[in-house]
Amino acid sequence: MTRVLLVRHGESTWNGLGRYQGRLDAELSSLGWRQAQALASALRGTDLHAIYSSPLQRALKTAEAIAGGRALDVRVEPDLVEIDHGTWSGLEREEVARQYPELYRLWREEPTRAPMPEGESILQVSERVTAAVGRLVEAHPQQTLLLCTHDAALRAFVCSLMGMSLDRIWWLRLDSGSLSSVEYDGPEPRVVQLNDTCHLADLASDLSLQAL
Repeated sequence: MTRVLLVRHGESTWNGLGRYQGRLDAELSSLGWRQAQALASALRGTDLHAIYSSPLQRALKTAEAIAGGRALDVRVEPDLVEIDHGTWSGLEREEVARQYPELYRLWREEPTRAPMPEGESILQVSERVTAAVGRLVEAHPQQTLLLCTHDAALRAFVCSLMGMSLDRIWWLRLDSGSLSSVEYDGPEPRVVQLNDTCHLADLASDLSLQAL
């Protein structure tokens, strides 16, 4: 059996602002760094054979935190990169809704009909990420891999894996710093874990105290 652990990177400085990042290289926020460390602690007893990451630093730094103390280098896999938001990149949600009202509506309601202007469609993201995971699974039979990637990339992959329409990507919740897992053993992969955030419970408590 090959086991694939799927990590969404820690919160970035732009996540909290509601700003579309896409391929732009926003850093981890202070909370994001702590989420990465919490992931590393939660996975300390898990035997990993390889760690792959998107080339964007919010994913790469999360993966490097998990790799810390292990005899493993983080390998960059370009096809794990986030969706290319095209001309939306760098804009806040309210700006996108104002400048592209119909396309924004479609993105929220029927994302398969809303390719990013000068960017990617969600179908292209699904095909690219699914192909990348397939290559990595073939390269690591009977091993445990960790892949660190992004929100839209993960949503598209999980939807495709479960036979869901890509128009249902918003039915999934995949939080920053979350952990999911898939097992490949036989003709069909099995989703074993989805959006596990138990390791972030102490951080949520810290945040609620700060909000007071």
